Amino acid sequence: MKRFLFLTFALLLLPFLCRAEAIKLKNGTIINGSILDRGEYILRVQTSYGPISINQREVEAIMPDLHRVLLKGGGEFVGTVVDLDEFNLSLNTDSGLVNIDVADISSMEVYDYESAEKQKKYIAKKQELEEAAKQETSAKAETQNGAAQKTSESVSSAAASAAVSSSGLSFDEDLEKVFPSKPEVVEPKITYKYHVHNSEQAAKEEAEEEEETPVLTEAEKKQQEQEEALVTEQIKKKDTGKNYFAVHVGALTTDLKLNLQEYGGGEEDVGGTNVAFSVAYMRKLSSRLWLGGGVGYGMLSKNEFEYPLTGAEKMYVETSGQVYDVNVLMNFYLNTQSALRFYLTGGVGYTSASLDETPSKYELQNVDTGEYGWTTQESNTISNGNFNAVFGLGAEYAIDDVNLGLEVKGKYFSFKDELESSSKMSVYTTLKVSWFF
Repeated sequence: MKRFLFLTFALLLLPFLCRAEAIKLKNGTIINGSILDRGEYILRVQTSYGPISINQREVEAIMPDLHRVLLKGGGEFVGTVVDLDEFNLSLNTDSGLVNIDVADISSMEVYDYESAEKQKKYIAKKQELEEAAKQETSAKAETQNGAAQKTSESVSSAAASAAVSSSGLSFDEDLEKVFPSKPEVVEPKITYKYHVHNSEQAAKEEAEEEEETPVLTEAEKKQQEQEEALVTEQIKKKDTGKNYFAVHVGALTTDLKLNLQEYGGGEEDVGGTNVAFSVAYMRKLSSRLWLGGGVGYGMLSKNEFEYPLTGAEKMYVETSGQVYDVNVLMNFYLNTQSALRFYLTGGVGYTSASLDETPSKYELQNVDTGEYGWTTQESNTISNGNFNAVFGLGAEYAIDDVNLGLEVKGKYFSFKDELESSSKMSVYTTLKVSWFF
């Protein structure tokens, strides 16, 4: 039975063993075939598309042919056939010599170094040139009956040279006679593009993968899944939420100047940096754009001013107040796919300042006794307001269900009348706590 299998396999393999070489040309083309004749200048090769003649100058190397051996178990090997007998096939692969049981072989085929389309074009061109040379030789032989054989050989040589020259592969015949070119047969180092599959190799690769992958306990897996889900939920919360509510607490710089000339003073600074609060509600218009509004409240610190009058008489003026803001706001997020997000903020609104002015006078109250005392005059409330424009930059980071952030905004506005000399710019820096829902 084994002898029958061997004979069958040998008959199947015989056509492949006949084509035992691959010829690599200097232009990169590889011709698979068997060498019929190796002349001093011409190499005659039998290919699957027919015989062709190759100029020795075109040849870069002659390489051994490769065969792909397919196994019944599903694996495969690629290499050159070293030996074949009734029981065993020896194949030289890039991993070394492999001995394969003939009974385990399913089929065997020639392994081309590259696609056959390039070979086919090259061979067709060669055959076309050879046919043209033959026709020209035949035509000249008929016109020169006196020296038929000699002329035929000369014309054939000239025609072949002309045909080769037309393909860009001509060479100097005299130079070739002095320095004959012969291809150097080398054994190139070839990296075969294939994988060897067998049960032993597969088991080894699987064991290596298991060693590289750390084994987690059920508790560790559950904790890892919870952490990943929490981060994903924090990021998605801002993507899925349609509403946004925020509370701001920070510092407001308000440079207010009050005219106190009626009390003997001048333009006095009654503002400064003070504590401020605000709340904001926003509605999602797109993944980046939110529109809404907010209200703010800032306190003005208490200030006292003293002005001498005549003698022991003096005038004291005490000021305090508040600043109110109502704004339409817009937030534009620069990066939406992150737990830490940056955004631009801006809007327009109205700013109002309410300033309480309380004057007190230290004066002579009893002429006979020379007694001095305080006389508190009626307080005066100054209210002033105007439209404003706000602009700034913010950042927020998700921690569980709460988003913590920092926001810095500039506010442009102007007052009139008693507060006309005040600065038109104010800066509002706050810490922010917000929720998306």
